[in-house]
Amino acid sequence: MRNIACTFNVDGVPTKINLRKLPRQRRFQAIIDRNITEYIISDETNEIEYYEGPVLSDYLFTRIATLIKQYFPNVRAIMKIGEDNYEDYDDY
Repeated sequence: MRNIACTFNVDGVPTKINLRKLPRQRRFQAIIDRNITEYIISDETNEIEYYEGPVLSDYLFTRIATLIKQYFPNVRAIMKIGEDNYEDYDDY
């Protein structure tokens, strides 16, 4: 499991964020003020999506999505875009 801690200024207030990748899953936890919001990487579109927990502002979502893409580049979707099912996916 990997953790990243950073601080962003949101409306002039420093906001500390802990970002945690859950092991063996494509899920991430953003911990802000003891509230946990989870995000996943979609199986089909390879985009980061909200999963559960309190909904964060668009500003924080874009910052968290950028952190995930930057620090966890090897986490990919299971299916390729445009493939019909899991049988069409080549395992390498």
